[in-house]
Amino acid sequence: MKRLLACLDVSHYSQTVCEHAAWAAERLDSTVELLHVIQRNDADEARQELGDTMDLASKPGLLDEILSLKQAEGRLADRQGQLLLQVATDQLRKLGITRVETTQREGGIVETIMERETFSDIVIIGKRGAQANFAKGHLGSKVERVVRQSRKPVLVATRVFKRPQRIAIAFDGGPSSRKALEYVSTSPLFGGLDIDVVLVGGYTEKNAAHIDWAQTQFTGRAGVKAIQREGSPDGVLQQLASERAIDLFVMGAYGHSPLRNMLVGSTTTQMIRSGQISVLLFR
Repeated sequence: MKRLLACLDVSHYSQTVCEHAAWAAERLDSTVELLHVIQRNDADEARQELGDTMDLASKPGLLDEILSLKQAEGRLADRQGQLLLQVATDQLRKLGITRVETTQREGGIVETIMERETFSDIVIIGKRGAQANFAKGHLGSKVERVVRQSRKPVLVATRVFKRPQRIAIAFDGGPSSRKALEYVSTSPLFGGLDIDVVLVGGYTEKNAAHIDWAQTQFTGRAGVKAIQREGSPDGVLQQLASERAIDLFVMGAYGHSPLRNMLVGSTTTQMIRSGQISVLLFR
């Protein structure tokens, strides 16, 4: 049985994460696990933090009052998380997904996702987290860390969901992009969709061989088009997104071309940060 791990927080991205999860679950006939992680310091850590910033010995009862407030904040965070998971469950059920499980944990977000992804086939996460709600163009550090560490495909969801009709595979012939292309060619997630295989680069024998290999993976399948263009990767992909009405990009997270290190300091990073199109990433 296929399983999807949908990672939620209190940002506006929780709704679109659920919409992406419902789309994928419908096509894969899979269970959705909704995950919410509470980051919270324990009492000993709070006591240490406070002791480092003020002379508590001169203020009797102040530490107890502050710790009591922190405990109340913790109870509020627990309740808020429970409500978040309930709303998300209701949303999925309204979208026709009945196999829904919920998990709420305390701890590190990335570490918890890595633990839970062991039992999942795809991880779905919002493009920005709760702390980056209004930071337009900022790719949250947690998203970057999840993609770097995950062994599963990671679907980075944008704020507005659009049901995919045409997808584009950013293909450079490297191992991660081949893995992505093979997944697309065999997974029911993309059955019946129009697919563009995009290679950015000049017309060399090596690139021609990459395109030939890619086309053999889709032998006999309609709606697949190979596109090769010169230019900067982000420029070409953005142009194609507009020209070809792309609804979803699929690519390797780390390749062997200008797409390498796409999540840190590359031109493709800028395309993802500023773009309005969700991306499915493979390592």
